[in-house]
Amino acid sequence: MQQVLTIEGLSKRFGKKNVLTDVNLTIDKGECLGLIGKNGSGKSTLINIIIDVVKPDSGSILIFDEYINDEQVEVKKKIGVLPEFNPVIEEFSLQDYLEYVGLIYQLDKELIKTRSEYLIDYFFEEEPDQKKSIGQFSKGMKMKTGLCAALIHKPEFLILDEPFDGMDMFSSKNLVEFLNDYRERGNTILVSSHDMLFMERIVTKVSVIKEDILQTISKEEILLSGEGFEEYVAERMGYNPKEIKEFS
Repeated sequence: MQQVLTIEGLSKRFGKKNVLTDVNLTIDKGECLGLIGKNGSGKSTLINIIIDVVKPDSGSILIFDEYINDEQVEVKKKIGVLPEFNPVIEEFSLQDYLEYVGLIYQLDKELIKTRSEYLIDYFFEEEPDQKKSIGQFSKGMKMKTGLCAALIHKPEFLILDEPFDGMDMFSSKNLVEFLNDYRERGNTILVSSHDMLFMERIVTKVSVIKEDILQTISKEEILLSGEGFEEYVAERMGYNPKEIKEFS
């Protein structure tokens, strides 16, 4: 099986605080990895290191067997990213923004139009007025815009940081179905989220960050444990699973 992401010995600290220590992680083609941890545990930092926004203090990262840096343009074209802070340009309309992103990836305008129409039709109940700017959108609509932008070039490796944030139940269900179908078509996904209900439905394995240490567990291992998905993961995050169950 082809390894899409390979991380070895990765560490990062900010000042005196260790955020990530000796992280080792692989994601194979066709897998969906759920990245889970408490607020401030280092999930977004790890994602930002993977996409070459933040530099690690030590360790190595390979994506499609290539070290990621500013020169790896062709490898970066295979990656779609929805970062923690959704960087949409709020002055643009949805349609203009997707065209802008598509042109960055050097897509043909007709292809951009076709893919934009498909994504808008899938994720939006109604196509927003072309005169309406993204800045007038709700939080959920802005999130859908970011998703469409991350997917416009059909990336082989999709990285999503809190994609369910601001989504209503119908939109979240649509996203779950989309991601499962996307993975089954041979693509690879890394997703970070606090929503265990939806994570359980899409991941093939999870990586839990606790006190700067990352532990990876297969979905099969969780199912064989006899515990519920949420309780199993919560215990490894450092919570009392009984309290989680009572709260839910």
